[in-house]
Amino acid sequence: MSEAAAELPTVEYTTRIEDGQTIIDVTGETEVAFIVQSDGGERIYFPPEDMDEKPAGDPDSPYQPSDSPYEADSPYQPADADSPYQPSEEEEETSTRGVTETRTGFKITHPEPAREITVVRRTEV
Repeated sequence: MSEAAAELPTVEYTTRIEDGQTIIDVTGETEVAFIVQSDGGERIYFPPEDMDEKPAGDPDSPYQPSDSPYEADSPYQPADADSPYQPSEEEEETSTRGVTETRTGFKITHPEPAREITVVRRTEV
């Protein structure tokens, strides 16, 4: 094993099939692509484009944002259903590309059960 391979950031993912869809939860390295093959063909998924713009927080830090009971009392928070332009509660928060950002990484939703999943990482030359 070369030194360069030992220094590469890790990527971790879990897969599951729910309601006929393949769900892949990804954490760690964000410069990866997932190639999902299923009966309907092959599709390539990339992480959300704006993921690198956010600062990475230290998961062990005690200074992580949390849900505060005081947020609901803030005059700067929008009231529920105070606008006719609120998204429908029936709409699912899945992008049209099948990739959504999560708090710890991103999630891929493929419309069929996967037969094979390949992970491709950018390598340093």
